Amino acid sequence: MRSVRKIANMTSDFNGEFVNKYKCEGCGNEVIVIRTKMLFGPKKGEWFEGKKGCECEILKIIKDEQQEAKKARLKRIFEENSLINPALKEATFENFEPNEFGQALQKAKRYVDEFNLKNPKNLFFQGSFGTGKSHLSFSIAKALTEKGYTTIFISTPKLLTKIRNTYNKESEMSEERIINAIADVDLVVFDDIGAEGEISGWPIQKLFEVIDQRAGKHNIYTTNLSSSEFEVSKDLRRIFSRMMMDAEPIIMNGTDYRKKQFLKKVKENV
Repeated sequence: MRSVRKIANMTSDFNGEFVNKYKCEGCGNEVIVIRTKMLFGPKKGEWFEGKKGCECEILKIIKDEQQEAKKARLKRIFEENSLINPALKEATFENFEPNEFGQALQKAKRYVDEFNLKNPKNLFFQGSFGTGKSHLSFSIAKALTEKGYTTIFISTPKLLTKIRNTYNKESEMSEERIINAIADVDLVVFDDIGAEGEISGWPIQKLFEVIDQRAGKHNIYTTNLSSSEFEVSKDLRRIFSRMMMDAEPIIMNGTDYRKKQFLKKVKENV
């Protein structure tokens, strides 16, 4: 990125008649107003007043460039590290159909509004299939990315598969790199916990390890498992206990939205 001084020199490279001198309230520099002629272009020969010394406009350009670079970096972090089911990629708060889950939508929006790195809070979405838990969680992650935070959205079964694949000698990805990416961001969404279908052994132990190293940071968890189903093994109980730490539960049991939409289409075509 170009330095402020270099750009300032490019814009102050002209001479002419002295008009005025003052101190800029914005950048604090001494500004000299010069009256000079245009040397080229369609207005060649015309007189105009130029300023030498003021860096306010240059600072604005630099700030805008930095903001754009930051947005691009945050988007890249989200896209490169997230493991998302394709159907979720267009999910937003605006296209969520709340039905009986209006309160869940409001809690999700409030989480974004009150997000504070110094006060980590977790959300725990629990309920039946197809009620919008993943939709709301993804919408939160997307909204926070747009606000300038680093976020990752992870389908838990895909995460475990990705970690397992790193054990292949030909893998270009390492388990350490995956774990570090998850550890370093402001928010991680662990989606569909329990969908891996195993209640003990390596998958659950590895999942606990990943979740445990996120302690003290912002996390969101979604699961179709009931509280009693988390009691069937020691490993699941450990995960459930960790997820409940500093978490606000959002229960979403109800009609399967995907099934409802499918039946609606069937009726329309009868």
